[in-house]
Amino acid sequence: MVSSISRVICPSAGRSKLMLIPALLLLIGCNKEDDITYSNVPAIELVGLSNDTIRQYEDVLTIRISYKDGDGDIGFEDPQQYALYVRDIRLEAFDGFYVGPLAPPDVSVPIQGELTIEFPSLFLFGNGAVENTKFEIKMIDRAGNESNVIETDFVAITRE
Repeated sequence: MVSSISRVICPSAGRSKLMLIPALLLLIGCNKEDDITYSNVPAIELVGLSNDTIRQYEDVLTIRISYKDGDGDIGFEDPQQYALYVRDIRLEAFDGFYVGPLAPPDVSVPIQGELTIEFPSLFLFGNGAVENTKFEIKMIDRAGNESNVIETDFVAITRE
């Protein structure tokens, strides 16, 4: 009973214990193992496809990828510079796509996230009723570092 009275009468006696709790939480929370460190070379992974069958000119194929970059220099301010490259395996060359800066351009910070790529007008190249294709995807950061290349599963493109 005396200790409960002393806490009411002398509120500073409890403050020292209360100040200790946040200090301990800060020490526990600021752990070097929690620091995020990624390579400065972008790394990408396939998250998923919207469909494995697409009707030409009608359906939209959506590809979701995840990315990680240690210095956050993915994306360009100039829309004429491409950070994302996609190749339909039916073709020889990659097509470039604009991606705006994913982190402030003057800051070096680790980033991770997801991007969605949409293809609204896929079509058949030949005269058949169905063509199967895959897509290869890579990213290039502002320093010129090229990510790994990922490949989707097969997508069937149909006439109707």
